[in-house]
Order: sequence, then structure tokens, then C-alpha cells
Amino acid sequence: MPCAGPGLAGLQGGYPFSLLEPQTHLGRRGEAPRSNLMDRLIKRAEWVNTRLSVYLIRGNVNANSLPNQDNRFPAQGLVTPGQKTAGTPDKRKGCAVSVDNLSVTFHPPETLFIHEVERFQDSVIETISDVLSGDPEDWIPLKHGYQGYRKTVLGPGGVRLHSDFPGAAHFNVSFPGQACQRAGAEHLKDFLAYSAENGGKARRIDLALDDYDKLITPEELEAQFHSPNAVTHIRKMKGVKDSERGHPEEGGATRYLGAPSSARRLRCYDKNVESGGLIDAYRWELQERKRAAEKAHYDLLNGDWGEVMRERLVSLIDIKVYESAVEIKDRIRWEPFEELMQGARKAPVYFPVEPKTVEELEEYFRVHQGPSLAIILEYHGGDLGTFIEIAKDGKRRWKPKHKKMLERSNDV
Repeated sequence: MPCAGPGLAGLQGGYPFSLLEPQTHLGRRGEAPRSNLMDRLIKRAEWVNTRLSVYLIRGNVNANSLPNQDNRFPAQGLVTPGQKTAGTPDKRKGCAVSVDNLSVTFHPPETLFIHEVERFQDSVIETISDVLSGDPEDWIPLKHGYQGYRKTVLGPGGVRLHSDFPGAAHFNVSFPGQACQRAGAEHLKDFLAYSAENGGKARRIDLALDDYDKLITPEELEAQFHSPNAVTHIRKMKGVKDSERGHPEEGGATRYLGAPSSARRLRCYDKNVESGGLIDAYRWELQERKRAAEKAHYDLLNGDWGEVMRERLVSLIDIKVYESAVEIKDRIRWEPFEELMQGARKAPVYFPVEPKTVEELEEYFRVHQGPSLAIILEYHGGDLGTFIEIAKDGKRRWKPKHKKMLERSNDV
């Protein structure tokens, strides 16, 4: 199993020091030996930087293909004729669903000592290295931190671990597209399970659906969005065209549904243009962040990835023939979109937020249960006696959390 790292449950194993910080002391538990591995990592980083500088000067390396870039399609090397490589065009049919970006933040328990947090970080690095068929000793400390963190180490496939340790115990792990591809679905699912079992919380997950049959073009999606057929709460779609200098006709336009800062955003574009001919498909890329990412994390662990992607996508936008029925729920789906979605139905995209005060509970009840309440009241001819009986039965089933909620509200 790739994800057999010790985690929080087995801090006795793993590395005797952190890859993030040359350890000189352990706080309340005394002194510890200096990290020889960290010294080797720093020397390795210096050697790599020197060699890369030489290669760049000679013109042997493209600066855009350095390890810390999201380089999804590495340059071809020498291959045997007929051998399929990363540079061989993909001629598949149908659809393929994958995870194209993953960000998880770990929150070790505050009761852990400094050296225990360090060893937990090491266990995460060991697990990621197993998932990506890499070596923990190959992680390189970068000169600067990223994403608001002070320290970053670079691992196989461009994966990064960001940390403020020892100032803060929590740390973030980000898998770019190339790392997700390198891991593969099964090993990536193993890591999702490992992170869920060890206090990891997903902060971003990008789900990708590659349509090799090209059922719907990005232009057709835009046309449907502006038609009465679109069923969505989003008000605007943005189109951005990417092209290389001197080749404007080869550019492909990406359609964005949702704001950059929103919890959920859809991108649709021609992957054949973006990949330089390697993936001949239209890509639907669903970006899930924060609370949406937490629910997507759970869904991916407990469901079929194709179904998860489609159910979450139609929860953002569905395309139904406006003239087919008066009620939206009775309308038939636009045929090309139905073929792509394969009968998928809307699914909850967030975990429900439990109210903490009586005021919040009242608002939650008003918004979510108001219509049901009205039906019951109408059925009983406006007699409130039924609700009094329901309330009495509910009070008999109170739990400690219900009593605490009432106490908190009374204190306020």
C-alpha cells in the first residue's frame, strides 16, 4: 500500500528529524541531533541550481520546464519507433475523469510536542513520496515560501509542502496537475484516504472531465448559457483566448463560469490546443475550493469519480430544453449535454452547516423547512395543535447539544 506512513497514530516511526527545518532543539524535551539529511538536501539544492544555470546558459533546458513549474507534458526523449510516450497524442474515445489539482491542509493536534509535529510532517512526506514513486531524500528546500507560507519544499512531480513551522503547526500540501497524473487515480485515492484519517482538510480540488468525442464545444456551451435552456444561479460567463505570439489563429478560448474568488468555478476549453496536440478532447474542469472542496474530498472517497464529477457539475449548471415543460424539474435535458452527463442528477455540494444559536436555528428552519411547515399547516386547516405536539415530542428527544444551544442563547 502506498499510504502506509505512520501518520498521527504511529509517530514512533518515520524520520528522526524534519525535512522542513534543521532541528536544533525539541522545546520542552531537550536537545536533539542536528539533521544530516537536511544538510544533504541543501547541498543537493545548491548543486541542482548550479547545474540548471549551466544548462540554461547553454540553451539545453527550457526555463518553463523546471521542476517547480506545472509542466504537464515533458519533452520527448529518444524512443523506440512505435513506443507510446508522454509525447504521443492520445486518441481515446468517450470520456475520462481525473483529479487535476489537489491542495490539503493538515492540522496536527495542539497537544503534540515540537518533535512530534516534525515527525508527523516527515510521515506525510514519506507517504507522498510512496504515492509518487519518489524518494523522501529528493525533496528540495526552496529559497522562498509560497501561498503565504514562509517555507516550501519541492517534491516529485512538482508537489509542494508549505509550512510556517515552528511558528505554526499546520502545513499545506499541493499537488499540481503533473503530480496528480503521476500518482494515478488509485494512489491519489489512497492519499485522500490517508489525509482524511490524519486530520487533513481539502482546500482545493480540481475535477477534470475530458470529452474525447467532443460532444459540446466551448462555443456551444457559451451559446447555451445565454439561452433559456441554462439552469444555473451564475450570472456571467467569461471568455479568454490564449495564443502564442505570431500564431493568433492557433489560440483556443477558455470559458469561465463563476468568479475567480468563488468556492466553485467551471472552465471549459479545447485541451488539444492547450496540450499541443497530446490530448484531443474538450476539457470540463470543475474547481472546488474551501467548503466545496471538503465535500468533494468526501465524495471522491465514497463514490465513483465519473458520477461524482457529473453530479457536482450539473449542480453548478444544467442545460434543459426550455420549451419541453413549464416546471424546470419536468424539462428534458439538452441531448448533447445528456449524453455527456449520462443521466446525472444534482447532488449536495457542501456539508450542511449546523446552527449554533437559537437565532441561527430559527433562520435555518425558516429557509429550509418553511415550505414543509406550510404544507402541514394547510393540511390541518391552520390548526397549530399539530405543531405543539411535534414540539413536545422533540423536547423529549433533546440531547446535551440542544440544551447547550438554548443556554448559550439565553446568556446572550
